[in-house]
Amino acid sequence: MKESKRLNFLKSYLKLYGVEKIELTNETIDSISGIAIFDENDAEERQEFIWYKSEKENPSPELNILIEKIVAEKWHNGDKISEHIEELEFEEFDSSTKEKILAELFDIRIRMVDDKEETDSFWVHY
Repeated sequence: MKESKRLNFLKSYLKLYGVEKIELTNETIDSISGIAIFDENDAEERQEFIWYKSEKENPSPELNILIEKIVAEKWHNGDKISEHIEELEFEEFDSSTKEKILAELFDIRIRMVDDKEETDSFWVHY
């Protein structure tokens, strides 16, 4: 079965938080849920999540490129992105595209689930 665009995006996005693996638990038309695994050798290092987005609402492909670059260059500390990211040049896209995808990045909220209740969110900020 082909991997959904949402799952592909989540694998990229959750790298910002040090997630090593995602265990998919459910995928519906309007949401995708699973377990973010931070350390495969430690059963305590897991966080359930749900993201309320349809496959059609998936972020732009450029956002994956931006996230991969942030992770590779270590321009973040977990959910906190370097304040200087707006000043950085990206050879992959122009400045107006960069502004658009940064806004898209800061707009994403993936709900954390603890004991079947939504408690917090994965979201990125300065």
